[in-house]
Amino acid sequence: MKIIIIEDEGITRQWLKKKLEELSEDYHVEGVFSNGRKALEYLECEKDVDVVFTDIRMPVMDGLEFLEKLLEKGIDPYKIILSAYDEFQYARQAMRLGAQEFVLKPEITKEALKQILSDASKYLEQRKQEKEEKKEESGKGKGAALAELMDKDQVSIKDLAAVFGEKVTEQEVRQMVIVDIYLEKQAAREDVEELLYLFLEQEQLQGTYFWSGNQRIILGYLHSAESKRLRLIGRLGDILHVHTGIRLYLGISRMQGDGNVKEMYRQAVAARENRVFFGIPGAWQYDDMRISMEQGSGELYFNQDIKEIMGYLQQENYDTAEQTANLFLDNVKKASYLHPAYVKALCDEIVSAYRHNLWECVLEDEEKERTKGTGFLINKLACEAKQNLTGRETPDLEQLIVMVKGEVEALCGLLQKKQGNGQYSAPVKEVMRYVEEHLGERISLEQVADAVFLSRPYLSTLFKKETGKKFSSYLQEVRLEKSCIMLRNSRLSIGEIAEQAGFFDSAHFSKVFKEHYGCSPLEYRKTR
Repeated sequence: MKIIIIEDEGITRQWLKKKLEELSEDYHVEGVFSNGRKALEYLECEKDVDVVFTDIRMPVMDGLEFLEKLLEKGIDPYKIILSAYDEFQYARQAMRLGAQEFVLKPEITKEALKQILSDASKYLEQRKQEKEEKKEESGKGKGAALAELMDKDQVSIKDLAAVFGEKVTEQEVRQMVIVDIYLEKQAAREDVEELLYLFLEQEQLQGTYFWSGNQRIILGYLHSAESKRLRLIGRLGDILHVHTGIRLYLGISRMQGDGNVKEMYRQAVAARENRVFFGIPGAWQYDDMRISMEQGSGELYFNQDIKEIMGYLQQENYDTAEQTANLFLDNVKKASYLHPAYVKALCDEIVSAYRHNLWECVLEDEEKERTKGTGFLINKLACEAKQNLTGRETPDLEQLIVMVKGEVEALCGLLQKKQGNGQYSAPVKEVMRYVEEHLGERISLEQVADAVFLSRPYLSTLFKKETGKKFSSYLQEVRLEKSCIMLRNSRLSIGEIAEQAGFFDSAHFSKVFKEHYGCSPLEYRKTR
């Protein structure tokens, strides 16, 4: 798998390159670039790159402009956005511009990268299979000619003559429309094909089609200015439904007018995915999908709702935050004009807002697992989705909303436990601060009690009551966590790490470490 990295921070670039290449000999980082323009120049010469990791904010050409240029030039690798926490608004736009996934920089771990590249591999394999199926199943004639145009940015009159006949004109080319038709169940092909033929004949349309899998048809036709696309294709959907008894989802492209068939195909797929995602059978056109309000400043839909929920979280008003999040999710279910990728990004943003607040708390190991992860909702749902769609997998909206509400409820409960009723008192916070500042030294409860002006017995009881741990257990956990960070991110010797983390010596450190993690410090370092 060929990979490139676009990131303006040099250390991050090299660190990510190292982590990716350590995962497998099959992962090759072909280039690292400090801005989108340099990467674009490379991709124009080397179009066979499989995966792109790109930051959003960069000088010269940022990540969003880079994605737009990829769309314009028909370069389509698997695209992962590297996002800082405060860049969700940009990340949502990036998803709209064709990015398959975004990952928060603080959450980039070995397991997360492994999962991302596994998803990328499945996506690329699926796309390859789809192309092969198109060639296999489209057969000969006009349908085969149409299938070949799906990968072309620009087509000539000669190309279209093979699809629509030799008498096709440039004016007619500007009226071309692509329709993606998905049947919920498999139907008899000969029946569907006969209905398509009769429809085109009745409407006096020049058009043809090809099958992509057993339940999906791609239709291309020259649209008459006398009728509206949505009404016309809506009638086609009704006819197919009445005669087959199967529910259909139809996506309609724009009339580009510039012969960019590849872009029109992408639009039709996106519109069809919208219908499947929202569970609304029938036809939908790409023109009606949007993420920005048309009035006023053109602010992104539901942006104010996101800000309101984050405000309640910052105020530690968790009940109101949860109520507002549930109302927001119910409203999103009704917003059938939104792009599915945008809805998923909104949901990930809500969950990440809760996780971000929990990062500031002292968490148990199990709780830490709960608050980390990359692409949690999108990846998990894509695996569980029951729709067997050719192209991108589109999870069900109802399933997504149920999962998000459940996650919000669980994270809200954890926040209330940690920052509500379980808020640490000032003396306990002082103890934690003292441990952090003196970690490399010998620390006893007597010393800490003197430092916070409390008696040893009282402090011991107070600390256990608020944290659920003995002071000695807490101190050992902090030392071990600090040592893990140094093992992963430094070249210090085991002895130096033991000293800086406050252990008696390297032997004592190794013994305690193995009892807690099940492996020696050296073994731990080798696996990270």
